[in-house]
Amino acid sequence: MPNRRHARRTHRDAAKLAAAGNHQGALAIYAHAEGEFRGCLAVHPEDRGTRSDFAELLADLAVSHAAVGEVAEAYAAQRERVTITAGLQTGTVERAAARLDLAEAAVGAGRLLTAATEADAALGLLDDVDPADPGSPGFTTLADAIARAARVFARAADPDLAVGAADQAARMLIAARQAAPGGFGAEGIGLDGTAVLLRDSLRLAAALHAGAGRAGHARGASDLLTRHFPGVSPPSAPIPLTLRAALETAMRMGAFFDPGLIERLCPDPAGREAPVTVSARCDPGLAAVALHTVEPAVEALASTHPNLAWRIATEVHYLLTAADRLGERNLHLNFRDHGPAWLAMLMALTATGKQGPILGDLAAALAELCERLRTRHAAAEHEPLVVAAHRFITAYGDPRR
Repeated sequence: MPNRRHARRTHRDAAKLAAAGNHQGALAIYAHAEGEFRGCLAVHPEDRGTRSDFAELLADLAVSHAAVGEVAEAYAAQRERVTITAGLQTGTVERAAARLDLAEAAVGAGRLLTAATEADAALGLLDDVDPADPGSPGFTTLADAIARAARVFARAADPDLAVGAADQAARMLIAARQAAPGGFGAEGIGLDGTAVLLRDSLRLAAALHAGAGRAGHARGASDLLTRHFPGVSPPSAPIPLTLRAALETAMRMGAFFDPGLIERLCPDPAGREAPVTVSARCDPGLAAVALHTVEPAVEALASTHPNLAWRIATEVHYLLTAADRLGERNLHLNFRDHGPAWLAMLMALTATGKQGPILGDLAAALAELCERLRTRHAAAEHEPLVVAAHRFITAYGDPRR
């Protein structure tokens, strides 16, 4: 008979091995604890205590999987953990942390669509915190979350969004340190978890500003990096493909025709009001407008300029997902009009020749969209686009999802 107490004890034994650096040994013992917990839940599926304990196990299991390079397994464990945590209706801070952990695991596994949407959703859970008051409850928690999201956005989303988040995180983390007893000085600060996030935010901000040609902003971030972390340098400056650059290029090529939309979708990433979340870049009501404007451009560019198509389509997909999460009225009420265009935009990406785990992530996004189209009676199962989407999902989808 499965025993929760035994499962918890086995979990603790595995965690001790992991803490000592023996992740491979820990995984073998975690497997026993996992089996025990699953057995308990098979008998009492709604037991909150067991579900909470199992979520903690999955978090530790994911860390050990990642430590030995098993990124797909780490991603799967974090995804199951988020599902369980959401069902427990835990506090927003705990749910945000779980979603950020999933976002980071998704980056490691190459599941970039999931990474960006989960990081954005995590920040949305903390939107009641005042980002301008270092003394407000949750200020440092929010600063840490923005810094983690910035790292995710740098890999999975618009670099302009990443640099806005990195700048904001750095400002908040420095303010939090200065407000703390003792503060910190020019001699640098110890590398606890928050200090690592500050260091990474400054390095990211310096690199992205430099890559975009904003020399003054890059120099400012580099100076702060040197002041607080002597001897640490920013990475080499990338040449980022931002949403603004992708849309402007598409316009020069005759595939996009609305310069006004660019200004509405792409605020100044170096300004004090630079957005740090997908939903903050514009009014959520603009998501559906952007979809119908860019969808023909994505289809036109998919086979000839795949990087442009991916940048435009994924950013609008992130915006639609955020608007949907916020309950944007037009998107919900008129889904019969917007849903098929959303599906067509994502399906265009299947013609870009991309390879690797991102195709599994695209299949997952298509599967969720097809299911929603079905339940909303927005598209018939026999329609060619839906049929093609199901073929792609069958070929690349993850049966464990």
